[in-house]
Amino acid sequence: MINYIKSEFYRNLHSKGNYIFLFGCMSFVIFLNGVLAVFANNTPNFPYAGTWFSFSSLYTSMGIPLVLCLPMVAVVFGQEHKSHTLKNSISYGIPRSEIYFGKFIVLLIIALINLIFISAVYIGSALILLDNSGSVYLNELIRALIACMPLFLISATVAHCFYFIFENETTVVVWWASVIIIIPKVIELLGARVEILRKIAQFMPWNIVKNITQGSGAHKLIFFWSSQQGLINCFIVGVVGTIVFYLLGMKLFEKVEIK
Repeated sequence: MINYIKSEFYRNLHSKGNYIFLFGCMSFVIFLNGVLAVFANNTPNFPYAGTWFSFSSLYTSMGIPLVLCLPMVAVVFGQEHKSHTLKNSISYGIPRSEIYFGKFIVLLIIALINLIFISAVYIGSALILLDNSGSVYLNELIRALIACMPLFLISATVAHCFYFIFENETTVVVWWASVIIIIPKVIELLGARVEILRKIAQFMPWNIVKNITQGSGAHKLIFFWSSQQGLINCFIVGVVGTIVFYLLGMKLFEKVEIK
C-alpha cells in the first residue's frame, strides 16, 4: 500500500499535466485581476476596480471550480487505461482496493495543494492589483471556499469513480456531467411539483453552489452556507456523498475487466 502510494506520488511529481493544470489556473486568475487593474487605470471612475468585484465574482461562481475538479482528476489518473499501467499494477499482484485507495489519497493531497495555491494567488493578486474594498468580501470568499471544499471533494470522487470504471474519457465526462449537473437540475425542476424531490434537490452539490438569493443592503447576497447550519450541511453532504461514490467506485472497479 505505502509503496504504491509513493509510486503514485513520484509519477505525479514528474507529470507535466499536473504543473500545466496548476500554473495554468494560477496564470488565468492573475490575468483576470490584471484585466480589471488595466481597465481601472485607463477608465475614469471604473466601477469594478475594487477587490469586492473580484472576490464576489468567485464566490458567486463556485460551480466553476466544481467543474474544474474533472480535468484535475483526469490529470492525476494519467490515462492509465491507454498506457495499460493499471493492468500492469493488477498483474503485479497489487489488490484493486489498494490501487483505488492509493490513487484516491494522492488525488486528495494534489487537490488540496491546487486549492491552496490557486486561491492564494487569486486573493493575493486581487489585493495587489485592485483597490482594497475591506475584509467583508474577503471573509465571504474564504467562507465560500471552506463551505465548498467538501462539495469539490464529491465532484472529484465522482470523477475518480468513473475513471476507474470506464476506459473512454468521453463516457467519463458524460456520466460525471449527468451525476453532478444534469440529474440535480432535473430533480430541482421536478421538485417544483413534488415536495420530497425539492428537499432532495436542495442538498445536491450543484444546486447548493447555485443557491444564491438577494438579501438586504448593498451587494448583500445570501448563500446556502451563509448560516451556521448551512455550513454544517455542506460538510454533511460532502462526507455522505464522498463515502457513497468512493464505495460505489471501488465495488464496480472490482468487477471491471481491465484490458
